[in-house]
Amino acid sequence: MKKIGIVYCERIQDASCVGCAKCYKSVNENTFAFKDAGDVQVVFKCGCGDCPGLVVPRVELQMTVLDSLGVSVDEVYFGTCVKKATTFMSCPMNVEGVTEVMQNKFGVPVHMGTHDY
Repeated sequence: MKKIGIVYCERIQDASCVGCAKCYKSVNENTFAFKDAGDVQVVFKCGCGDCPGLVVPRVELQMTVLDSLGVSVDEVYFGTCVKKATTFMSCPMNVEGVTEVMQNKFGVPVHMGTHDY
């Protein structure tokens, strides 16, 4: 089973999708980013840290907590709300830079977007 974490945009998450329901739907139904992914389990969900963002320390805290529980993470996804914020809004996050830092620091792939709802 693939274990994933999802990072959501704190500014628009509850405006475009309350409680990440669309992300959970795409995970549970193996659609969009999770098409043909097999069994996927969300093991954490955290906010980006709001603008200008503290996403790396937040994910690091999640990883520390999960490690203490004996849970690993195979991949991290920025939710579609982050994709919308960085594409259409004035989100200051350097997604490419943050992605590279997280991949190097945590040793897992980082992906952008979870669904197209």
